[in-house]
Amino acid sequence: MANQRNNNPIARHQPPDGGGFTLVEVMIAGGLLLMVMIGVARISIQSITSGRHRIERDRIEAAIHNNIQLIQQADAKLTLESMPAKEQRQACINPALYLKQQLEKQGGETAVPAPIVTGVDGKNPISRSIQESNDPGITVITYLFSAPEHSIGRERRVLEINPNFQTRCILE
Repeated sequence: MANQRNNNPIARHQPPDGGGFTLVEVMIAGGLLLMVMIGVARISIQSITSGRHRIERDRIEAAIHNNIQLIQQADAKLTLESMPAKEQRQACINPALYLKQQLEKQGGETAVPAPIVTGVDGKNPISRSIQESNDPGITVITYLFSAPEHSIGRERRVLEINPNFQTRCILE
């Protein structure tokens, strides 16, 4: 009887102790492990990229915010008394234009240069424009920048400011 058991082809292919894994089981387990590791790697890469974009956005937003603070400070300094007497009448006729000119005047006491931030590509992503509004007495400062996130595109921040000195102008 013992001799018949050894001649059985099924019994010959089973491991003697019944333990261990077959090659198919190992391949399936390896494939599942590979899929899980790829998923974890993709999530990690997205997290790192998102963090980098957040840092870049914070830098751009901080530069714009600082520039707005400087413009408000320059507007507060620009009083009717601080202007040359010959410019006061023209400033009161069109306060928005006068503020625009003073903010853009090279080397002027109340000049505020546009914000400069070096982006990832080495270029300044922020552009600033100062315009008169259609509403009298309002100066509009617009900041345009390319968002660090590729899915967003261009963004805009708008500041509308009434020149501080215009309240002291005599109505004509």
